Amino acid sequence: MAWIRNDLASLPFPAIPAFPRYFPPTTMLRNYLKIAVRNLWKNKVYSGMNIVGLALGLACCTAIGLYVVDEWSYDRFHTNFDRIYRLAEHQKQADGWHDVVVTPGPLATALRRDFPEVAQTLRIKQWGGVLSQGRQVAEAEHALIVDPTLFSLFDFPLVAGNRQQVLRSPNDLVISESMAARLFGANWARMGIIGKPISFNGEQAFTLSGVVKDPPVRSHLQFDVLLPLAWEEKNDEWSQKWSSNSYHTYLLLNTDRVGTSTNLAAFTDKLSHQLNRYNGDSTTTLFLQPLGDIYLKSKFDFQTDWGKRSDILYVRIFLAVGLIVLLIAVVNFINLATARAAQRAREVGVRKAVGATRISLIAQFLGEALLMTSLAVGTALLLLQSLLPLFNDLSGKQLSIPADEPRFWLMLAGLTGLVSLLTGLYPAFFLSSFRPARVLKSTSLSLGLSVKSGQAFRQSLVVGQFALAVGLVIGSVVIYRQLAFMQTKKLGFDKSQLLYVRMKGNLRTKALTFKREIEQVPGVASAAATTSNLVDITNSSDVEWEGQRADDKFLMTQMNVDADFLKTTGMQLATGRNFSWRIPSDTSATLGAFMINETAARRMGWTPATAIGKRIKFWGPTGIVVGVLKDFHFRPLRVAIEPFLFRFRPDNPYFTLLVKTKAGASMPKTIADVSKRYSQYERNSPISYGFVDQELDAQYRAEQRTGRIILYFSILSVFVSCLGLFGLATFTAESRTKEIGIRKVLGASVASVVVLLSKDFLKLVVIAIVIASPLAWWAMDTWLTDFVYKIQLDWWMFAGAGTLAVAIALLTVSFQSVKAALLNPVKSLRTE
Repeated sequence: MAWIRNDLASLPFPAIPAFPRYFPPTTMLRNYLKIAVRNLWKNKVYSGMNIVGLALGLACCTAIGLYVVDEWSYDRFHTNFDRIYRLAEHQKQADGWHDVVVTPGPLATALRRDFPEVAQTLRIKQWGGVLSQGRQVAEAEHALIVDPTLFSLFDFPLVAGNRQQVLRSPNDLVISESMAARLFGANWARMGIIGKPISFNGEQAFTLSGVVKDPPVRSHLQFDVLLPLAWEEKNDEWSQKWSSNSYHTYLLLNTDRVGTSTNLAAFTDKLSHQLNRYNGDSTTTLFLQPLGDIYLKSKFDFQTDWGKRSDILYVRIFLAVGLIVLLIAVVNFINLATARAAQRAREVGVRKAVGATRISLIAQFLGEALLMTSLAVGTALLLLQSLLPLFNDLSGKQLSIPADEPRFWLMLAGLTGLVSLLTGLYPAFFLSSFRPARVLKSTSLSLGLSVKSGQAFRQSLVVGQFALAVGLVIGSVVIYRQLAFMQTKKLGFDKSQLLYVRMKGNLRTKALTFKREIEQVPGVASAAATTSNLVDITNSSDVEWEGQRADDKFLMTQMNVDADFLKTTGMQLATGRNFSWRIPSDTSATLGAFMINETAARRMGWTPATAIGKRIKFWGPTGIVVGVLKDFHFRPLRVAIEPFLFRFRPDNPYFTLLVKTKAGASMPKTIADVSKRYSQYERNSPISYGFVDQELDAQYRAEQRTGRIILYFSILSVFVSCLGLFGLATFTAESRTKEIGIRKVLGASVASVVVLLSKDFLKLVVIAIVIASPLAWWAMDTWLTDFVYKIQLDWWMFAGAGTLAVAIALLTVSFQSVKAALLNPVKSLRTE
């Protein structure tokens, strides 16, 4: 450090008392600023490319940062956030062990009784229905059946009603503010609505006991109606049995007993075998899921884990993509700054000769980097403000710049400082390292050779940024191919032109009559009454079958259908026959008829042929297998096909009508005709309908969102990479102007000059492709492991992405190469 002290002592201005050896005076800071502005203005093209590249990288990184913060903020507004857990089961199913988030109804009470570590419990179950108050009717989109402890575990504020008393009576009802506005009007708060009667599904009369504030967007629990669990206990005995998994069960732990990770691990171990204690299930174990993991880290089936949720994998992907784009922009800055070092070498030499120290030069160049980064940050904020609606559309969020939050500006200031260091540190040390004597007496050629010492570093940066860009392009190709595969794969039934209509209220018991009415609509080919639309199937239970071993158990998913189900959906029989109205045993209440899929037959030890005539006991009644259906996909392609059972129970309520429309029929007119007939049967509830193919595609919304974001960001990363490549090509052409002139005088063609200037850059891009391909293969192969049914990673995906990168790079470099090759050689040779 002696040379630093000697250099500082030779500074031509008096030392500052506070920090005499390290901090430059105000006059020098002002001079640094003047020099930085002059350099920016003198090199407008390069400055513009640097600022635009950095601004794009910073805008992307900031947008991703807002997204990540939003995702991580879920459920953290609850006071007891760190003490709340949700119970889940690790249970044996048909194809192995699975984690399931639904639990038996009696479990919550048993846990409070058996474990002092449990302070409170809460059970929640999803429900649905229509509310009516006088002439006003509103459908509950998110109705939940809950314990009254909901308001002591979670911080959902009541705006009307007594927090300690609501939901304790079987006739209590709590609605959200938005539901209150729908039922009572915008001025409901002034009307004294507490105590008003509200009808649910046209049957049950409830008394309004509270109005709760609409749940925050960042809550995994969303609801507009809360029904008391005491009401279900009174009306549904089955849901309160140990053999029925019906509820999400939450625990509030007592910190006096579970205050450390060791205590929590001990409690979890004691808890795990609780089901064996009460229902003799020695295989299924319980485990705890922290509240903070529910939204981002749940891996349960969407049909049973119905709460709002995302995936930590995609948060990590988005974060990585944002950092990659920012890194590419930073690399551009470093590349252009070091490449243009020759133009500032003599400046450095002169400054050192008149007494400037290396540390003062480093401070100057870092200050220039800070100025450029600050300009880029300002530009990035303008870009972010204008492009945030597009990003919100891609991400499915409602993000905005949190201008009123000091934390945002502190983080932005920190990001500005970090990027300034990343972009300015290497150029500052590189430029300040020039020796005055060598620089000032060097010819242009020898000076060029001294600057060329940083060429290997610049080349490695070009390789790195193009490797990242090519990796993103390959990722986009693979994701879109997997999406196309999932959306076009044959599912085992015909999802096209398949409409579903929700049947509500009394229509559920008149479903077959309504079905015959719908079959008369001109645009309808066939219709079938069912209990589900083939997408949101949630009913499963234990099954007993002929020849079952005592230790062999699994859950079977089921659905009630009528005899026209196969005709309407296009499902195919592997063997056996369909249900029939003409065969009395099919509709018998004591010994009915079942159809199963091929997977169910194999799971029970049968072939499709030997399964016919076998007996199955499911949910009480015993049935005879009359047909085996070819396997079909009713879950996302991430999971394997599961055992499935169809029941023919015409005397039971149906909740859905599947309608197959005729080819070429006008869909709007058909829907209008169906709606008209619906209103004739059910006047109290508005019609709800949808299309099966759209519901199936919606299962892959996360993959679609990820694919779109990576596609846009990969385009952006390629653009930013080419921006830097363009700058380097421009600089190379300028520095070799005299060489190009000599070559042309000696007879070189324009094409040979273009090849000369382009080949070195193309070599770097090819090397980047070679590096990116195996890394992208590993990343995409890892991503595809989440899917049981998936595409193969073919060579053409990598070759196509590489060819695209080479073509874009060649186009970028060729522009400057052709421009330099066409320059008059006489003019080139006169240039000094």
